[in-house]
Amino acid sequence: MGGCGCGGAASPLTCTVLWLLVFVCVARVGGRDVGSKALVAARLRHERGFSRHHQQHYQQFIGSISGNSDSGSTTNNAAETAEDSQDPKILTPRSTHVSTRVGQAATFNCVVRHLGNRQVSWIRGRDLHVLSSGQVTFSSDARLSVSHSEDSWTLTIKFSQPRDAGTYSCQVNTQPPQAVWYNLTVIEARANILGKEIIYLQSGSTVSLVCVIKEQLVIPGLVLWYQDDRLVERQSSRVKVSTTVTNVTTSTLTVEAARLQDSGNYSCWPSAGRPDSVLVHVIQGDPPAAMQHGSSAPGACPLLLVPMALTSLMFLLT
Repeated sequence: MGGCGCGGAASPLTCTVLWLLVFVCVARVGGRDVGSKALVAARLRHERGFSRHHQQHYQQFIGSISGNSDSGSTTNNAAETAEDSQDPKILTPRSTHVSTRVGQAATFNCVVRHLGNRQVSWIRGRDLHVLSSGQVTFSSDARLSVSHSEDSWTLTIKFSQPRDAGTYSCQVNTQPPQAVWYNLTVIEARANILGKEIIYLQSGSTVSLVCVIKEQLVIPGLVLWYQDDRLVERQSSRVKVSTTVTNVTTSTLTVEAARLQDSGNYSCWPSAGRPDSVLVHVIQGDPPAAMQHGSSAPGACPLLLVPMALTSLMFLLT
């Protein structure tokens, strides 16, 4: 029985069964009070020992669980604190200057780290109009759109026009707000017809108009000529249009055997660019004398000479 103590080799269940058997035997022998009291006292000592042994193991088990739980909670709290401490930050691009050509798209890219629950907005500088917040646009201009991919927020203006030039801002609603400003330049091709703005020529002669465009065209080589509001045919029996593209674009309009109906306003239109024009007058026969010598008729006597002639005549008669 010495092995039924708390430190013994027997299991607690075995010890309990043996003590019950001893209790039954003693009760059958005579039911003496002294034996019963001794047995009960021994049983209580065993149960208290077993209770302390069981409680010790239970506390160790609970302690290990609590330690792991506290450690996990501490790790999670630290991660949350680190996450909260990372405020949104706009990464400044290498260049804030955006350049495009008339008719092409303009793209602004804004990179924001650790945005969290904040919003990215695009604002137009000239009127401080909010173009978008998040991926929602606030403009009736269908050319504007906003796209989002990971940390990147992109504003796109399709079919750019000269009026789109100016400043645009990417902003995050922190306190104070963070912002990066971009400057948009829209390059517009400009035509320049060489020579005078008004050209006079006799009928039957040849007129040649040369138009030079220094800027690159949206559609290379596409230059149109108009006489007043009518498109000039590129190739006909008398009219020819030729265009060459090098570092500049040169378009030449040639009209042979000019007629009176060839008179008019001639315009050179580069694709998606600004035109230039000249006025051509085709004259039948020789130019009028008024265009060469002014409005005075040949042999006309100036009125200033009449009083002088009368004075001389009176002097001779006296």
